[in-house]
Amino acid sequence: MRDRVLIIGAGPSGLTTLKALLEVGITDVKAVDRNADVGGLWLGKARNPLSPVYDSLNIITSKSLSSFSDFPMPKSWPPYIPHYQVWEYHKRYAEHFNLYPYIQFRTEVRSVRRRGERDYEVEYADGRTERFGYVIVANGHHFEPNIIDLPGTFEGELLHARDYVNPLEWKGKRVLIIGAGNSGCDIAADACKYAAVTHMSLRRGYYIIPKFSFFGLPSDYVYQKTLAWLPDFLKKPLARWSLQFFLGKSWSNGMPKPDHDIFETHPLVNTELYYFIKHNRIGIKPAIQDIEGKRIRFVDGSSAEYDVVVMATGYVLSFPFLDRQMVATFYKEDGIYLYRLIFHPQYEDLFFVGLIQPDGNLWILSELQAKLIARKLTGAYSLPSDVEEQVRREVEERRRKYVHSRRHLIEVDLYRYRKALLKMLRS
Repeated sequence: MRDRVLIIGAGPSGLTTLKALLEVGITDVKAVDRNADVGGLWLGKARNPLSPVYDSLNIITSKSLSSFSDFPMPKSWPPYIPHYQVWEYHKRYAEHFNLYPYIQFRTEVRSVRRRGERDYEVEYADGRTERFGYVIVANGHHFEPNIIDLPGTFEGELLHARDYVNPLEWKGKRVLIIGAGNSGCDIAADACKYAAVTHMSLRRGYYIIPKFSFFGLPSDYVYQKTLAWLPDFLKKPLARWSLQFFLGKSWSNGMPKPDHDIFETHPLVNTELYYFIKHNRIGIKPAIQDIEGKRIRFVDGSSAEYDVVVMATGYVLSFPFLDRQMVATFYKEDGIYLYRLIFHPQYEDLFFVGLIQPDGNLWILSELQAKLIARKLTGAYSLPSDVEEQVRREVEERRRKYVHSRRHLIEVDLYRYRKALLKMLRS
């Protein structure tokens, strides 16, 4: 029991963790997932009711920068693959590395209780219990919607972006999207092709990155090759200039002027949004003042009636199987107190994989996190002696670097975070 390892989740992060452990000879390991197959949210709504995947979704990181190190995506696939190919890719990954025998599906973890060092009691939804020496949390962070309080009661159709599928039933309707995350931008671009009116309500402006850049190459590929390694005082102005070269100033296209510098919020990657704004198919509104029936008034004094309101307001971090006292040891108001967002500074038998929001692909970083955990479990890596102080510094650095919001508590710079993990793997 004291050496058994439990991995919670069989999405991309859980799969690469399982593979990393098996590769170093840790075979007393079990991954569990509430769904009937691998893939997590990429299973889609038909297979995973909590999936935020919608019909038109293509990933916002390019194929070449979204593949695991030893399992490239097929050359015949497009630069930005659709959601169903994402699921296919991870299914192929699990088959290729023979991971299925170690995964128990249709198994939901109800609670994880730490009884002592390397002693966790895990209870499943069907009432069964098991004991493990180590627990690795890879449950994702895009399944519990962030439902905001609206200033009034909306009498039309109200939904969160997680529940959006397609805009076919919105033909001739008036649609308002609240928020401008990547899902919100996609939904607005979808809606305006069918809806009579499509508006977005934004509290602040954003820098929006097109999917393709110089010579038709994916923007993230160009960025990683040319700018990612530069210091901020060079990287930021060069990135701003590049965006203005391709798109002009975002606030000249009807959006609010950003109240922050580039890279201080999670990147928005969308090619269609500006096109439809410039064609007057998408209108931009400020924050909402109040709601009465179907009429919504905005802080600039304007108002309009809508049939549909979509909350593209993101997700909250959630660990429903951990008790509040345990969560409170690392999830605080001002940040996530985990070393490199992986290691619990007090409990060296509890780990997290994929609890990051990078400005690029998450899975390739999860792979490195998993390899580091594998080294820790085999004794090849030890936490620094001043780990709690280093955790505090990491939290402070994220607060300095990014706009203050819960969304950015786990934000990381892909290039710098990857570099740090690789250095730790070599130590």
